Amino acid sequence: MTASAIVTASSLCLITLLSTGLPIAFSILAICLGYMLITGMQPDIAGSTMFWFLNKSSLVAIPFFILSAEILSRSGATDALVKASNVLCGRLPNGLALVTVVAIMVFSAISGSSVATAVAIGRVMIPQLIQNGYKARFAVGLVAASGGLGILIPPSIPLIVYAAVVEISVGDLFISAMLPGLMLGSMLFAFVLLVGDWARTKKIATEEKLFDPGDRRKALLMGLPMFCFPLIILGGIYGGVFTPTEAAAMSVILATLLSFTIYRSGSLTEYSRILTQSGTMAATILIIMAATSVLSYILSYEQIPKAITTLITHSDISPIVFILGVNLLLLALGCFLEIISVILIVVPILLPTLNDLGIDPIYFGIILIVNMELAVITPPIGMNLFVVSAISRQSIGKVFQGALPFVGVITVGLIILILFPQISTIFVR
Repeated sequence: MTASAIVTASSLCLITLLSTGLPIAFSILAICLGYMLITGMQPDIAGSTMFWFLNKSSLVAIPFFILSAEILSRSGATDALVKASNVLCGRLPNGLALVTVVAIMVFSAISGSSVATAVAIGRVMIPQLIQNGYKARFAVGLVAASGGLGILIPPSIPLIVYAAVVEISVGDLFISAMLPGLMLGSMLFAFVLLVGDWARTKKIATEEKLFDPGDRRKALLMGLPMFCFPLIILGGIYGGVFTPTEAAAMSVILATLLSFTIYRSGSLTEYSRILTQSGTMAATILIIMAATSVLSYILSYEQIPKAITTLITHSDISPIVFILGVNLLLLALGCFLEIISVILIVVPILLPTLNDLGIDPIYFGIILIVNMELAVITPPIGMNLFVVSAISRQSIGKVFQGALPFVGVITVGLIILILFPQISTIFVR
């Protein structure tokens, strides 16, 4: 069977299975086992492949970062972060919308997840934005789009997954993602500053009083641990104090201490729920990764990546043309698959071509993640659309309409990152 036939048949089967509602992990495993039965390949290869892929210490960071974000989102930490951000930005034009962006950027540097960030900040900010005269469409769109920073600003769970697939340093990826993350966050901040008035049905004179922080010093002191949290974790990684995996464990310890000592909102019953939810989320991600590793093995066995590399190199395609084509592919796949699946399916296929064309895998990783920022706010599978719709009780259509202007901002940022690779690699090269 030719490479094109295998890819076409697998894609059609995957689409068919997903349309039935079968979870992505089971859909992929069904395709792989079907292929093994047809070709006579030993099915036990699937088990050994999954075990080999998951037997990486770097992946331990995933459940730890998820747990840390869940602890903080269920404590008073999110409220403290918002109030402190309000003291810092509330006096600026469109201050409350700016507070949303700042709070999301800080929480992104803690959670590593766009969904967790959108939920944690959205629960607090969306009602307040609407109450303060912002259109509901703008409020939900702002949270959904800005929440995408959660997968770019370190510690990012998708970056950990990408590092595991490509077998490069997670720490280098985190360092590389800092400047692009700050750049995109600043672009969203500037956009809100400029167009915020257009998105309002009424204007309240003093947005800073909305949360009634009372004593400004007290609000800042309560929010200070949340601003220091990412500095401790990321500073420890960059300073060589601990590895990304150790940093993830440290984030759980710090989150627990903050919850019980400063924000005083934890209980054993609540922690049982937190552990259950975090464990379920982490298990889901790891199962998808394990299933996709089998698919990657089969594709490599059939020499699909080699065939693609040969085709591209013989076509004399330049690296920039290749990157542009891959961006279109990622945008298309992101409409139908969630982030982890896209990384695990696409990267093993394209990695030989990246090496052959001399494209830095760190640079490509950042480009891929920014594409996935667009994917989380793109129907029909855009996860941020669903979670923001659920917490705001607004339709998915309205959330998407509100996010559209921000899609343009992120797209401009993506183009800048494509044209200037040094933005992604300046601190690791």
